[in-house]
Amino acid sequence: MRSIVTTVLAGVCAMLASVAVAGVIELTPANPQPSGVKQGLRVWYFTGDRQVRRLVEAQSRIKKHRKAGKPLAGFNYPDKGKGAPVLTAGISELVVADIRGYIKFDKPGVYKLEFFSNDGSQIWIGGKEVAKLNKITACASAGRPQVNVPKAGWYDFKALYFQKEGTACLESEWTPPGGKRKLIPNSAFGYK
Repeated sequence: MRSIVTTVLAGVCAMLASVAVAGVIELTPANPQPSGVKQGLRVWYFTGDRQVRRLVEAQSRIKKHRKAGKPLAGFNYPDKGKGAPVLTAGISELVVADIRGYIKFDKPGVYKLEFFSNDGSQIWIGGKEVAKLNKITACASAGRPQVNVPKAGWYDFKALYFQKEGTACLESEWTPPGGKRKLIPNSAFGYK
């Protein structure tokens, strides 16, 4: 009897471990679903501080001193070289951004996502952290999460981003269920 219980428990533990290793993040849709959504994402900026080198410093600065910026078109701002403006901030260095809105998934299922940033970023969908890059770096992957979308619709989207100096990037890609890897289109992002 004991060996049967031990075997069953071992099997359950193995199943739970495989689910944890798979790392699929379960998302919850925005409730209620927003109406009158405009394309893009809202953004607030804090600029000019050379001391921001980690997300905790970026969070502290943006919490105390932030100014609304021109909304982002989406979440794809590739590296355009030194001196290019960061997002819609109008300056090329020392930028912290608090980005908020929604991301729309057109169908349910498991999506593979990837986010890139230069320098640091932390990204949440449906209140769950899906990516984090907490250092000064060239454009690099901030995470490759797999998310389970239980139903099509809008999901809360939030990102904290900082760029110290040099060049900048903030980009996103997805592989929809049964689809091919591509940039997440601007039309998938919205705000109120």
